[in-house]
Parts: sequence; structure tokens; C-alpha cells
Amino acid sequence: MRNRHVDALAPATPRESWRLLKSLPSAPSRGWLWRIALIFAATIVMMNLGSQLLGRIVDLINGMSLPVLGSGRSAMIAALVLIGLALLAEQLGRTVGGYLLQSRSRRLATDLRTAALDSVLRAPVPRIMELGTGNVITRLSKDIDNVVMAVSMMGERLAITLFILPITAVTMLFIHPAYALLFLVAAAIMYPFIKGTIRDIPAVANYVSSSEATRNNILLDTIRALPTLREYHLGPWATRRMERQSWDTVQAWADKVPLVNRIIGQGTLTFGILLLGSLVMSVPMVHWDWITQGQAAAAVLLVTRLEIHVFNILFFAGEIQYAVTSLGRAVSLATLAGNEGTSEGPVLTASPAVTIEGLSYSYPGGEPVLRHVDLELAAGTTTALVGTSGAGKSTLAALVAGLQYPSAGRIRVGGIDTATVPNTWVTQHVALVTQDVHLFSGTLREDLHMAGPELSDAALLSALAAVGLTPDTAAWERDLPLGLDTPIGAGNNEVSAEVAQQISLARMVLRQPPVLIMDEATSEAGSEHAAVLESAARTVAEGRTTLVVAHRLDQAREADRIIVMEQGEIVEDGNHASLMELGGRYARAYRQWEGSSTESS
Repeated sequence: MRNRHVDALAPATPRESWRLLKSLPSAPSRGWLWRIALIFAATIVMMNLGSQLLGRIVDLINGMSLPVLGSGRSAMIAALVLIGLALLAEQLGRTVGGYLLQSRSRRLATDLRTAALDSVLRAPVPRIMELGTGNVITRLSKDIDNVVMAVSMMGERLAITLFILPITAVTMLFIHPAYALLFLVAAAIMYPFIKGTIRDIPAVANYVSSSEATRNNILLDTIRALPTLREYHLGPWATRRMERQSWDTVQAWADKVPLVNRIIGQGTLTFGILLLGSLVMSVPMVHWDWITQGQAAAAVLLVTRLEIHVFNILFFAGEIQYAVTSLGRAVSLATLAGNEGTSEGPVLTASPAVTIEGLSYSYPGGEPVLRHVDLELAAGTTTALVGTSGAGKSTLAALVAGLQYPSAGRIRVGGIDTATVPNTWVTQHVALVTQDVHLFSGTLREDLHMAGPELSDAALLSALAAVGLTPDTAAWERDLPLGLDTPIGAGNNEVSAEVAQQISLARMVLRQPPVLIMDEATSEAGSEHAAVLESAARTVAEGRTTLVVAHRLDQAREADRIIVMEQGEIVEDGNHASLMELGGRYARAYRQWEGSSTESS
């Protein structure tokens, strides 16, 4: 097998999966399980009764008498009627049992998907980012669908298979105890094959799912990066990357083929042993008058009916294990958050100081991005991070916002070490605003209520006014003609980029986070909208501890403090006036920017 993808979150074990399923609202009760068992056990009894009667017709033809039915024409008619009734009862049992299994599995799938999504919403953000969006989507959708599909396609047949082997073995023992030897030999031969197959399947199943998750990550990354790909003419590169991963996924599925072939071979061997064994045993047993010809025919018919079920238990061993692995992947996502929802630590109401001590960060297998950064953001002040691309500004902002875990060092918010509290505490007190603005599908009122469901329309309009959106502005008339009732977000009329950012900033006004981080939050501010968005950003930052990743030096100029970063380290620290007087990197960059701005104007 080719190099397998190492998934960031291993599937849950079958025991862990069962424990979670039992805790879901739609979990089957013990009484329900007993009813299912009785339905399928009765179905198998009817199947075996029909097979036995069909075989014993040979005895009736030979003039022999059957228990209860007697002999002759009336016994033959009664036997045929009973065979028909047995077939009818078999189909009824299959239908009812299959329906109960399918309906229960779909209800459990709904509960599991809800639990998994709730876990994603509560889980530490760095863990979700490590998994990747495509991986999360695969676990929430395809992996759960795999389980439902397995139950829909195989649930009834698997249940029949699980019951038919022991019940058929017992039935044949009643025909003659010598048939026990046949089943013991078949079990002894097949046990090591089945054990090896079950051992190999989980790795193959997780490999396939991980390959698909990686492909989904690349697909989502490509769609999100469309503007950048077009700007830099990277379309062919993106196509080749997607093609390579798609081919890797095809190869992952191809790795299942030898396993399937092995399973089919094992099924053929097992059934051959049972069928030939029953024939070889039945002939001398009839000759020695141990059993009648009808009983021998019944035994062979019972084994013949096992054919599809022998293949089921082997072939399904692969599909079931694949479904169990898919279930484990979904369950591990559903349990990812653990007790993350119980936020510990004091609730900060005033703007706190943020202390960064010896902070370092490296991407896996890469060069360090940050090197022992020490920094304190005074409470209620605005600090700007400036520096060349790759200096580590956005990484530092992401670490403070709780989007990544540092490789070393610590971050304190209001004296609270963020490593000692749940990630939900960090995201509750530290808000991050970036250029990637998401508007929830619905009305403008519903979107703003995400920041405070109990807020009045007056409060919502006040927050919009604070960021420059009022009914008398051109942007309002153009993009928000129905005011708070204007439909926005996916499926509705698209609002302009600057209005989307103003709405995002208005949510921050309503939420009132103690610490605010803005990374390219006003990146859409062209010359026409720069003043409005910059004013909105200052309004949001007012009175709270703010860290601004300044990609334009006019943003930095207004800050209380400016931090200049290069290659993951702080190289200059001061306000605009002191850094200009220093004449270092910031002063040279600012004079160059000022000159280019003057020329362009």
C-alpha cells in the first residue's frame, strides 16, 4: 500500500462509538433490541422450517409419514401450504426488521451529526484548523452517510446472517448431531482468514477517508483562493494540485481491491467446504440409516441457503468494518470538544492588559515563524504591528486570538494564562476581525442578533451608525433598501465589500469584546471608502485593548504604540513620533510610503 495519510484525529474505537450512540436521544432501548432480535430469530426459524419441509417432501414421495402431517396426498398439500406460509412469514420478518433498522439508523445519524456539529462549535479552534475544513465536512457528511448506507443496504441481511448461522447449525444438529463436525471444521479453517481481514480493513478504510478529506480541503482552498489564483495566473498550478490529490484518492480506493478479492475467495472456500461436506456426510448417513433421504435433502437445502449468507458475513466484514471506521471518525469529531463548553476562569468586563512572554511558533516541519517574542499590550490601548510580508504579524495575532497553540511561551489576558482555560474562554474575551467577512443568511437584523439576541432595533441601528451606516448614506440606500429587514448573506443579493465589513464591525460594537484584534479588517478600503472604514475601525477599537495588524502605515500612525517585526522578532517599539525620530526601519518605510502616496495623489 502507498504512503497513507496521517489523520490529525484518529477514529474512535467501536467501544467508544457504542458508548456515544447509547447517549444520543434516539438510542434504542433494551426492549427495542429484544424486539428486533425476536423478529429476526422468528424469520430464520420460518426460513429453516420451509427448507426442512421442502426436503422432507422426498420422504412423502417415498411413501413415508411425517410427524403431525402424516402421509399421502393430504400431507403433501399441507406441507406445500406450510412452505408458502413460511416464505410469507420470512418476507414479512425481513420487511419489518429492515424498516425498524433503517428508521432507527437515520434518527441516530441525525443525532450524531448534531452532536458532531455541536462539538465542532465548542472545540478548540486550533484543533479544528489542524483537522481542516474538508476533513470536518467529510466526517459530518460522508462518514455518517456511509454508516446509514451500510445499515440501509446491509442491515437486514446482516441481521439475517448473524442469526442464520447459529440457528441453522442447531437445526442441522436436530437432524443429526454428526453435522456438528462439519461446522467445526469450517470454523477452524476460516477463523484465521476472517481475523486477518478484519485486522487489515480499518487502516484501508481510514486511508480512503483521509484521502477524500485531503481532497476536500484542497478543493475548498482552491475555491476560496479564486481571486488570488486569477491575479497570479495560478490556475494551471491549482488544477495540477487538484488532479494529483484526486488521483491519490482513486489509488486509495484501488487499494481496497485486493482486500475484496481476498474476501470473495474466503467466501467461496467456506461455502465449498459446507456444501461438499454436507453431501459427503449425508450419503453414508443415509446408507447407514442414520437419517432419511428427506432429512439428507433438508440438510443440503439448509446449507445451500447459507451460500449468500456465508458470503455476507465475509464480504460484509469488509463493508461493516469500513462503516465502523466511518462511524469512529464521526464519533471522534463528536467527542472532540469534551468539556470545552464549560468555560472556566473569570469573566472579564473591563479591557485587560495582554502579556506575551517568550512566545515562539513554528509550522510542523518548517522554520520558526516567531522567536521568543516578549510584549505587553497596555489595557485600553491600540497597538499596531507592522513589518514586511512574512515577518510574523498575522501569526502573532492568530496566537493571541486562540487560533493556534504556541510552540513555546505563554499569553496572559487580564492575568489569566490562556493555556490554563478552555479555548472557548479565549474566544469569548478576544475577538478577531479579518478581511474574510461572513454574513449569515437571513435579514440584517438576524445577522446582528448573532452578537446579542435580546438587543432592540434601536441598539442595532445605533451600532450601524457607529460604523458609518445610516439610512441617509448612499451605501444604505444601495445595499440595505429594506433597512434591518434587508435579506443578506448566501442566497440573497450581495452587498458591497465595504458594507459587509461595516456590518462585521457593527457586530463587534454590539458584542463589546474586552480584547480586539484586527487583521486586514479595512483591507477593502479603497480611496473612496478609506475614511469611512478607518473611522469605523477606530470606533470599534475605542476603549478596549486592540491589536491591529497594519498592512498600511496610515493605520499604524494613529495607534498608541507601534511594534515593528522582522523575521519573527520585534526590532523596533514606540509611537509614531519616537520611531520617526529614531530613523530606523519604520521611519524609512513611512517616508517611502508617504512619498508614494503624495505622488499618487
